[in-house]
Amino acid sequence: MSFKYTTLVLFNLTTLCNAANILGIITTASYSHQVVYINLWRELSLRGHNVTVMTTDPVKDPKLVNLTELDLHWLYKRVANISKIAERATIWNFQQEVIGLLLPSSEEVLSYSPVQELIHNKHQRSFDVVLVEFMTPEFLAFAELYKCPKIVISSLDVFTHIHRAMGNPSHPNLRPEIGSVFSRESSTFGQRVINTLHSWYLSYFHAFKNYPARKKLIEKYFNLTVSVEDLLSDVDALFVAVYPELQRAKAHGSTTVTIGDLRPKVNSYYLCYLQDLKEFLDSAKDGFIYFSLGSNVKSNELGSEIFKTIFEAIKEVPFKVLWKYEGDDLPGKPDSIKTIKWAPQQNVLAHPNIKVFVTQGGLQSLEEGIYHEVPFVVIPFFADQMQNANLMKTKGIARVVERKPSIKKEDLMGSILEVARNPKYKQAVKKLKELILDTPMTGLEKAVWWTEYVIRHKGTKHLRNLAADMPFYEYYFLDVIVFFVLLSVTVLYVFIILGKLFYKIILCRILNNTPLIRKKLE
Repeated sequence: MSFKYTTLVLFNLTTLCNAANILGIITTASYSHQVVYINLWRELSLRGHNVTVMTTDPVKDPKLVNLTELDLHWLYKRVANISKIAERATIWNFQQEVIGLLLPSSEEVLSYSPVQELIHNKHQRSFDVVLVEFMTPEFLAFAELYKCPKIVISSLDVFTHIHRAMGNPSHPNLRPEIGSVFSRESSTFGQRVINTLHSWYLSYFHAFKNYPARKKLIEKYFNLTVSVEDLLSDVDALFVAVYPELQRAKAHGSTTVTIGDLRPKVNSYYLCYLQDLKEFLDSAKDGFIYFSLGSNVKSNELGSEIFKTIFEAIKEVPFKVLWKYEGDDLPGKPDSIKTIKWAPQQNVLAHPNIKVFVTQGGLQSLEEGIYHEVPFVVIPFFADQMQNANLMKTKGIARVVERKPSIKKEDLMGSILEVARNPKYKQAVKKLKELILDTPMTGLEKAVWWTEYVIRHKGTKHLRNLAADMPFYEYYFLDVIVFFVLLSVTVLYVFIILGKLFYKIILCRILNNTPLIRKKLE
């Protein structure tokens, strides 16, 4: 029996849990948010648990008899032009933009009849744990309704206020907010000042704008008076799909679990069904460039100036280019460029002729590129992509092309040629992959184990981070600082009084011992 097989058997034996009822809720209409957790729902259902999932991207696999999917695919009609949002987004309004999109979607989901049945028929069924995506904490009210533990999940790092609720250190310069263009790797004094102000501003925004708006939804649809702050402070575990080897190791409590996993499943036969694509990639003897801006940013929705710059640049690179382009046609397209509306990305990245992956810097694209040892050129747009781009540049696996104030053709062409021809980028990717994969347990195994752990013990209050319950003033030593400041002022004041008194005594003695002055005094 092989070591790998023995480990797997031991893992299964030690994590056996009685069949439980599990509710998963990810309502964000974005494939990149859904795909991270598809394997979790599948694995939990295969282990005998009854899993109910609200999702915009159901797998609809008839073999998964224990998986019930509430299809929310209709939420995609609410997806806005992300390119336009990226153009107007700043670090100050990004989270407001995102929440402005998600709040109406949450209301639609909560008023959806199958979801209403879950809310009003709670006496006819039960759930042993509820898993909710971090951007819609109002759905944690399901755990209050069913009196069960709650887990927050995310396909990227979470907003800092979630980390604070878990008791995780949230230093603004070690953990910049999502949407910030700055990262620890490239911060200057001015940037650190902005990061601090940004963190303070978002604390105000969530406390006085975001939380009250979501509390209204909870009161309206669940008939509960619980606040979002109370829901978040009672979370039993946080699953974050990040990699300490890439995003840097950060301090957090026992119940915050990093589940990033570089083990995607590749269907090696899929390209056979796309014969024209296979022939195009196979014929790229000098290599090809894969250009994709992910599932949210559409190439055909880019502004005319940036689109023209990108098009002119990739037309002139001495390689074939596969471009994920969502439009029906592309006038002036040379034979060296092939467009495809939706690419089998992992298969493309696994192709031996690939040279460079031009990406927007989304975490899932980054993960798949590293797994297939493909170096990057990054054009970040929004969310965590700017910080991801800086990390990739720091790790030596990418060149970054800035989109603002305007992207330059020479920068994009030069970056593609540099990454394609300089072997140091590919070597750096290989090394990073080796570090990430050298772990005793996969991200999926960790997520399954911790989900069942929460179910077995009906929560994780015994592991709760003490920092989560400390008052703000106590956590930041404000009372201690005030004490020492007052003590210092008091001591200084006493020294000043004593100094003045000493001065008067000495002065009087000097005056009394001076004959001329004493004679005048007499």
